[in-house]
Amino acid sequence: MTNLSLGSINKTISIVTPSYNQGKYLEETIKSVISQEGDFYIDYIIMDGGSTDDSVDIIKKYADRLNEEKWEINCLGIDLTWVSEKDAGQADAINKGFRKARGEIVSWLNSDDMYFSGCFSIVLKHFMQHPDDDFVYGDGDVIDESGTVQWEWLSRPYNLKLLKSYHFLWNDFSNYIMQQATFWRRFVFDKIGLLDHTLHYAMDIEYWIRAGDNGLKLTHIPIKIGKFRMISGTKSLSSATAFWPDSLEIFRRYNGAKSMQPFLTYFYYNQGLNNAFKENYILRKNGLVLKRWQELSQRERKVLETKSEKAFCVAYLKLANEFFLRGESKKACLQSKSAIRCNWLLIMHPLHIVFLLKFLVGRNVSVALSKLKFNLIQKYRKIKYLHRYSFNR
Repeated sequence: MTNLSLGSINKTISIVTPSYNQGKYLEETIKSVISQEGDFYIDYIIMDGGSTDDSVDIIKKYADRLNEEKWEINCLGIDLTWVSEKDAGQADAINKGFRKARGEIVSWLNSDDMYFSGCFSIVLKHFMQHPDDDFVYGDGDVIDESGTVQWEWLSRPYNLKLLKSYHFLWNDFSNYIMQQATFWRRFVFDKIGLLDHTLHYAMDIEYWIRAGDNGLKLTHIPIKIGKFRMISGTKSLSSATAFWPDSLEIFRRYNGAKSMQPFLTYFYYNQGLNNAFKENYILRKNGLVLKRWQELSQRERKVLETKSEKAFCVAYLKLANEFFLRGESKKACLQSKSAIRCNWLLIMHPLHIVFLLKFLVGRNVSVALSKLKFNLIQKYRKIKYLHRYSFNR
């Protein structure tokens, strides 16, 4: 281990790893950091949340190896510091680590993810050659529990409008910045602060949006930097709708309360698809979302409540169309009638007119038209977003 001198700080890369009972993967994560080669120092901070598995033993093993010079260092020096104590969640642990960081370039790497060899040199070189860039992010691989590549994560140039949007033509691609492949300059903290610890699932995308919203420059480089591990039982695979409450708060924060009806409609629609549209369940979820906004001004809360009520009714219509295509005509009719009972003006809503037309032409024709629409959307996506994936395979 090499203690970092003040003169070396401008060539130091600080990495924070939040960890909790991830001993199965933690060793690979640590090795991917301390094995980096190049003309830089590594300031590595591991924030363990009080693990009860073998995580602490693994951390100590590598800390001791570095202290006793039993690890081959291929950079200018490595300083590994760590703590094991309870925290208030992942974002809180990361923020604690950032407060300890001394490097001019910073990032965080979760305890089940990894870096590609040589990526630190690439990042440092980019920042040195592009002094106006505040962030740099690259590409990577999505891997499974055994490390087998599932697909490539190939990103695109920064687009603030897209990051804070949700649309059926491109919603699958709106969160395109790979956290494991993103680094930024230390002074970013002075400009926009640390991560939002109130966000449990989407603290990364909120940070990228906040950065762009404050005029910072985020640049994409088409080089693989990180590996994102998808594990059953973790946040990334916990639920198809688990990310929505955080996402709704981000949409509200950066688009305004008056813009929330489309976002809330998709929220209820997705909840319905994944929970057979059990009304009591959806209303309970809605209550939790609105509770999150209870400290807003009375005027803004009123706007959100109104938008929520309208969105709930429109979600009925979206689900009615979906159920009809699935051959559940009776359920489809019930959803449509529920929407009209909510608001009789919805009888003229485009979704209701489409629903009536589907009944008129029959299910077979409707399904064929739906497949045609899906294929056109897929072609659009391939042309606009997926061409790099296809090109690299």
